[in-house]
Amino acid sequence: MSSTSIVNCRYFDENNIEVQQGCLQFTDGLITHVGTAEDQLSSEDTINAGNNLVIPGLIDSYARLREPGFEKAGTIASETLAAAKSGITTMFCAPDTDPIIDEPGTVELIKRRAAAAIGVRILPIGALTAGLQGEQLSEMQILADSGCIAFSNGDKPIYDNQVLRRVMEYSAGFNLNLIVAPQDPWLSSGVAHEGSVSVRLGLPGIPTAAETVALSQLIELCYQTGASVHFSRLSSQRGVSLVQQAKKDNINVTADVGIDHLFLTEMDTSDFNSLCHASPPFRSYADRDALREAIGNGVLDAICSNHAPHEIDAKLIPFSESMPGVSSLDSFMGLIFKLADEMNIALPALLDRVTAGPARCFDLPQGRLVRGAPADLCIVNTEAEQEFSIENMVSKGRNSPYEGWGLQAQTVQTIVNGKTVYAAR
Repeated sequence: MSSTSIVNCRYFDENNIEVQQGCLQFTDGLITHVGTAEDQLSSEDTINAGNNLVIPGLIDSYARLREPGFEKAGTIASETLAAAKSGITTMFCAPDTDPIIDEPGTVELIKRRAAAAIGVRILPIGALTAGLQGEQLSEMQILADSGCIAFSNGDKPIYDNQVLRRVMEYSAGFNLNLIVAPQDPWLSSGVAHEGSVSVRLGLPGIPTAAETVALSQLIELCYQTGASVHFSRLSSQRGVSLVQQAKKDNINVTADVGIDHLFLTEMDTSDFNSLCHASPPFRSYADRDALREAIGNGVLDAICSNHAPHEIDAKLIPFSESMPGVSSLDSFMGLIFKLADEMNIALPALLDRVTAGPARCFDLPQGRLVRGAPADLCIVNTEAEQEFSIENMVSKGRNSPYEGWGLQAQTVQTIVNGKTVYAAR
C-alpha cells in the first residue's frame, strides 16, 4: 500500500464550522486519517501544505467538454486541465457531443480519453432521448450500466409532455437521476433577458416565464411520477421560489445555478457584449441577488460551472447571432472565493455547494474530508489575489467576460484518487 501525508495544513472540521490546524493521510486513493497537527504520521510521501487550506475536490455538475465532435472549441485534455487548475476533481459531461451520448460506445470513448488525460474524473450525462430529438426514450438503463451518472436532454427541448412523462416514469422505476434545464421552448426563442435592457437594445427577449412555466410543469410531473429530478442552471427569483415550495411539499427535487449567474446581470449585455450572451440569459439584479440568497440558505443545492467553450469566431459576430455560453472553468475557483467575500457567507457553507452538495444530489462518495472517502483534495492559498487574464486561460475556449477582474484564492495542488493532477508552479 502507498500512503501520502499532508502536513502543516488547515481544514474545516466535520461540522463545517471551525478551521482546524492539522494533517491528513490517504492510502491507495482513500482518506485514512484526518487529525491534529500533533499526530505522528508515517508515510512514503509527505506534502507540506504551507499552512494553506485543504478542501474536498470540487464537483462540477454540468460542463461541456466539446469532445468528441467539437475539438476546435475544447478537448477532454484541455478542459480537464482547466478544471484541475480550479480545484475541480469530478465533472459531469453534458450529452450534446458528436456523437451524442446515447449509446455505450460513446460513453466508453469519453472514459478512455479521460483516462488518457490528466486524471480528473469525468462522469458522462446520458441523453434522455435518442439523438436528443425529444421523441423516443434512449436506452437509459444500458447507458447507466455503462457509467452515465444521470440523464439530460441538454439544452434541447422535449416538446411532447407525454414523452417527458414516460421518461420520468421510467427513471423513477429504475432509480435513475434526471438533470433538466427548465426552459419552455415556445418562450425561449430570444437571446437576452426580457426587460428594459433588451428593449433598449432591440434584442429579442426571453421572459422569466420561460423558466417558471417549464418548472411548474416539471414539478407537477415529479409529483405525479415520483421521479428524482435535478433542475439545472436556474436563473430567476421566481424559479427559486418554485423550487423552495416543491421541497416544502416533499417533492424529490434538487437544483443548481451556474457560477456566472451569481455575478452577471442583464446590465452586462448593455453594450452588446456577446461574451455575456448566455443560456439561460443573465437576468436582473433582483434575480441575481435571489440566486445568491438561495445558495446561502440551501434552497439551491449546488453551483455548477455551466462551462461552454467556443471558438473565438463564435463570439466575434453580432450579439443575436453569437453562440450562447461562457468559458468558466479557469475562473471557477476564484469566483467561488470572491462570492464568499461579497455575500458575507460562511466559507464552509459556500464550499458545501461545490463539494458535498452536488455529491448528495447524485449519491456520490466524493465531497467530504472523512475517513474512507475518496482522496479527492484541493490545497488552496486563500490569501492569494490575482487579476484574471484571458491570455493565461488553460481552456481552449477564450470566451470569458472576466478579463481584468480581481479574483481571490489560488489552487496550489489538486489531487484525484490520491494522485496529483495539478500543481502550481
